[in-house]
Amino acid sequence: MPYDITMCPGQNCPFKQGCYRFTSEIFGRQDFFGTAPYNLTTNYCEFFISNRPDEEQIRWRAYTIWQQTGYLEGKSIEYWLQAEKELTELKNLRS
Repeated sequence: MPYDITMCPGQNCPFKQGCYRFTSEIFGRQDFFGTAPYNLTTNYCEFFISNRPDEEQIRWRAYTIWQQTGYLEGKSIEYWLQAEKELTELKNLRS
């Protein structure tokens, strides 16, 4: 995890489990928002950072898996889930 990211305490935030600022591991000294930046009125957080890979990344990784397994048909959901898992794990390792 980069040391220059401000972490979120997640108070009353419905997005906290999907937000990198809340779920990432803390290493050493880290800054935190005093209160969660989530806005109850607008149901929006301008500081939200998704901890999930985007759809395009998943699509390309699933396609690569499909190629590597010999172009097997009928396993698109399995490939998609495997790609999503791999990319999420990779993203967590880099953080």
